[in-house]
Amino acid sequence: MTLRISWAALLAVASFCCASASAQFPDARDTPPAGWTGPVFKLKQDYPQTLPSVGSRPWMSFDFRTEPNEYIKAVLDYALEGNKEVDFVVQNNTTRGWYHAPWMHVGAAGREFVRGLTRERSSRPGELAPTQTGTFENWAVSVYNPRGGYTLGRVWKDPDAPNPSVAKFPVGAVSVKLIFTEAPVNQVPYLAGSVEWQADINRSRSTNPRPTLRLLQVDVAVRDSRAASTTGWVFGTFVYDGNAPGATPWDKLVPVGLMWGNDPTRVGTGQALQQTKINAGLQIPQHLGFEKRLNGPVDNPRSSCLSCHSTAQIQTDLSRPTRAAIPPANASAATLRLYFRNIKAGTPFDASALALDYSLQLQNGIANWAQTDGPSSSPQGRARATIGAGPRRLDRSRGINLQPVGRDG
Repeated sequence: MTLRISWAALLAVASFCCASASAQFPDARDTPPAGWTGPVFKLKQDYPQTLPSVGSRPWMSFDFRTEPNEYIKAVLDYALEGNKEVDFVVQNNTTRGWYHAPWMHVGAAGREFVRGLTRERSSRPGELAPTQTGTFENWAVSVYNPRGGYTLGRVWKDPDAPNPSVAKFPVGAVSVKLIFTEAPVNQVPYLAGSVEWQADINRSRSTNPRPTLRLLQVDVAVRDSRAASTTGWVFGTFVYDGNAPGATPWDKLVPVGLMWGNDPTRVGTGQALQQTKINAGLQIPQHLGFEKRLNGPVDNPRSSCLSCHSTAQIQTDLSRPTRAAIPPANASAATLRLYFRNIKAGTPFDASALALDYSLQLQNGIANWAQTDGPSSSPQGRARATIGAGPRRLDRSRGINLQPVGRDG
């Protein structure tokens, strides 16, 4: 007999056994070793309790359709304001609040304790530069502005019973993702002079210095009402170029492009895209995404920024597997049309699922929460043991193992 467990039943059990609403989410997968004197990541989790005002939106001065570089640069400047000065220790930003999504600490690729980075898709030989001969890991951290943080807080208001039904980001919500690579400058020369972070990517228990990573890519996403006819979102990507002009490494982030739709009517036609704008002045060759839709250097070329994130959802019946974020290499025309639809903000990819509004961090966090068994003697552990790990069958690449979601496929 197959046990079918609904999301509502899961929430009911978890709510019955829930911990205090003041419970803290874990910061990272591991705690620092004894004697560690370096930086230690802290999860920013004091999410706004009421919807913040829209506030400053400098990108609204530009039309993303006709002024894509100006638009995306305005978003980046907004995201860097007060953050670059404090090396993205967002608790120290005195300009505005920025927040982390919880439950990204689980598994082999979960948040490391120095910078809060999670492992992304690795870069294969030749993907980043013709001189690249090795395969290198990439690690990332994302933050959300106050309106985005408000939605995170609503979903996770009860730490033991996340509520995906309220996962709809308001207009003006912004997320920014910094992606660092372990690729060395001698194999990827344009990384010279980039922002460098040390991170516990090897999960060492010593106090020795950690490996150095370099900033490679920055992704931004904005809920913009002017994109309502397609997806309601504008996604953009930057790549670091050490040869670009600028006084600081942050000034040398060059737009790859932006997109506000997947051009569904042009899938497989070879026609020029209308809902993706690629920076014609970009000096670093890019593999881009499917049929030249927007993607960054770390991303899977079989997808696009919007296509990948449009799969963010949780099945209402947790015995159903999570949908892959990337279409298969041999995808049929029908499958490609499915993946490159324009899905409205707050709408699920599959009718049987609950939408997570283009947030793979919410999807991963909820999947991690659902799959993680607490101690059987604790109320939390009993709740999770009751629903059982087997029949839920959440795709482990989207959960416990945290494989590079939406990138490897």
